[in-house]
Amino acid sequence: MTEPQFDPGGFYEFNLAQGAVRTRDGSRVLVLSDNVVGPLVSVAVRNGDLTAVRRLGRQLGRLAARSLGRSALACSPETVLGHVGSTLALFGWGRLAFSRWGDALVATIDNLPALDDEHLGAAALLGGLFSELGGREVACVPVGEATFVLVDPTVAEQVWTWAKAGDELPHIVAKLATSEKS
Repeated sequence: MTEPQFDPGGFYEFNLAQGAVRTRDGSRVLVLSDNVVGPLVSVAVRNGDLTAVRRLGRQLGRLAARSLGRSALACSPETVLGHVGSTLALFGWGRLAFSRWGDALVATIDNLPALDDEHLGAAALLGGLFSELGGREVACVPVGEATFVLVDPTVAEQVWTWAKAGDELPHIVAKLATSEKS
């Protein structure tokens, strides 16, 4: 079976008469600049409530899943991640890349908009997106400049503590592998 290709053509419908922009599935979207969204995300981070950003991630996950035309579980990981990256790019979140570090999956985003100093907004967005795609809760923890480790939410706080203490990605992944064996 051939893998579905992401088609950006016709992704957005601009209706000037109604003053609306919609995605191909009919969802209405707002076009905002990063210097408007940044302060909103920063306030959400300061208030400790990134629910709305995570919800946006879930919506982007649904859009990426629909673009596959079948279950994400029926597609190769490369195809799913390609559709995810293309969806994020169409919404201006930057260029997504993935790498495996042992059992850990690490996401990096080139050209990530500057929304908050610790990239917690982008982490919430990615967490919502991958939770939606995978059908189970996922946390994305910032561990460096626009670098995120995908983890189970039960260990996210510990990973964040290690990252805040200055542990680099290889050390964090090693600690995760050690804690899995315990």
